[in-house]
Amino acid sequence: MGLRRAGAIWVLFVLCASVFLAVVGVPSPAQAAAPAPLATALSDDFTHDTSLNANLWAINGPVALNFSNNNCPGCSNISPTPSFSSAGMEIADANGSSVIGAIQSVQNFTPPLTVTALVKGLVSDGHPFVFGISSQDGSSGVQVTGNLNPNDCSAENSCGNPSSCGTPANSSIQPNQCYYGIYARAGSNGGDWKKTPALDPTPALQIVYTLTIAVDSSGNAQFNVSAGGQFLGQATAQVGTGPFYIIIAQSEGTPVPGPGPNSAVWMSVTLTPSATLSPPSSSSSSEISSNEWILIIVIVVAALLVLLVVGRRRGRELTVTVLDSGTLSPIPGAEVSADGPKSFSGSTGTNGRIAFGGVKSGAYAVKAGAPGYASPPPVTIPVGRAAAHTVRLDSITPPAPVAVVSPTPVVGPTRPSQEPAPVPPLPPTPAPAVAPSVPVPSPAPPAPEEEEGFGGERIRAIIETFRAKGALSPESALTAQELGLSRIFVRIMKRRRGKTKVFVEVNGKYYLDENALRAMK
Repeated sequence: MGLRRAGAIWVLFVLCASVFLAVVGVPSPAQAAAPAPLATALSDDFTHDTSLNANLWAINGPVALNFSNNNCPGCSNISPTPSFSSAGMEIADANGSSVIGAIQSVQNFTPPLTVTALVKGLVSDGHPFVFGISSQDGSSGVQVTGNLNPNDCSAENSCGNPSSCGTPANSSIQPNQCYYGIYARAGSNGGDWKKTPALDPTPALQIVYTLTIAVDSSGNAQFNVSAGGQFLGQATAQVGTGPFYIIIAQSEGTPVPGPGPNSAVWMSVTLTPSATLSPPSSSSSSEISSNEWILIIVIVVAALLVLLVVGRRRGRELTVTVLDSGTLSPIPGAEVSADGPKSFSGSTGTNGRIAFGGVKSGAYAVKAGAPGYASPPPVTIPVGRAAAHTVRLDSITPPAPVAVVSPTPVVGPTRPSQEPAPVPPLPPTPAPAVAPSVPVPSPAPPAPEEEEGFGGERIRAIIETFRAKGALSPESALTAQELGLSRIFVRIMKRRRGKTKVFVEVNGKYYLDENALRAMK
């Protein structure tokens, strides 16, 4: 028992430690500095590359062009020319008005998926980085776009405060439109890619941002942005089930007040074949949520282990019930034994039942006996996690008393050597004359009470009991106990099994056959 208890405590410690590491050791989207390299469907660390990996990426591929045309209508397509250093992959090609260039993944991916990118803006006069996923025709997907220039607004001098950005400096630009910020667009089934509220309304240059897009198997997408361990914002949309390609892009729309260069450096892109659509709303709430989850999981694991230990202590259980085979009533005080991998014995309670705990799995020979009942041979039953067995005992009928016959008295003294005098034979009695025309009456059929082995008054009382209880058909048959009949009735029925016509047994229940009763009368 000591070894078992120590083993249970050790298992509890290992499980709790595993849960703690699983929850705390894996960073949430708000805390991730870099995606985990394990179990990935795609992973490219640009800080170690010297050129674009043609096995993973294609510049201005067909999906990239469809994405560009859907997300920047009227823009001219340019060809990105990335350069590489220990800082990562730098793209600095969108420096004119209304241009876009995109790089797509060669492989497509089907949800669930989570794709994460680390990127830093160096120069922003438009959109130095665009990160997203797109269907093949560019009609569905998500893009997270960064405009890090606070002057890109229809009210240039007010764009640092998006709430006051509303007076157009150019009549061709709609009011209340601020381009500054990191925001997202999402589309599904060929509809417009709707712009979401800003994920970060006040971004800046020279900050490494973590951009994450997760899509579950039903097409629900959740996208968020974080930096320096701080969760900045998120949004959700329905984007369909793909398959999707990964998109890296850079663009310059209709700028305010004019075009200019854009530059961003990409550190890595990673895709994992799973999705968790519940990132926290802030870093502090993330920490609280993690602690709460840790506490809940530890409590659940501890409770399960306690139940396991208690269950082990209790072990398997064998329940034996002893009943009277005639009345099916419980027999208290019956002696029960079970012999197998372990041996058990004991007496039944008032309910005719006894339960043996701590039984090992295996085959057990179960035997039961009680005063006044015949003891049947043991029955072998298998015991797994738990088992129940019922033993029915037959009542022993007391033997009928033997009549004592007195010997015939002998008249007069008789010596042993003497033999009694022979008795002369009686003359034969002449047979009575019977008229040939008079028929001899046949014997009357036995009365119902003779047929059933009861006296006349008793049999009539039993018949009335059956009628009063309504036990007149197989469907309404009742047990002897329900009819209030004695064990003598049950024993008679067993001895007369198959011969009784008036009282009929069906599966341990009895009913009165009125037709048979009328036929006998």
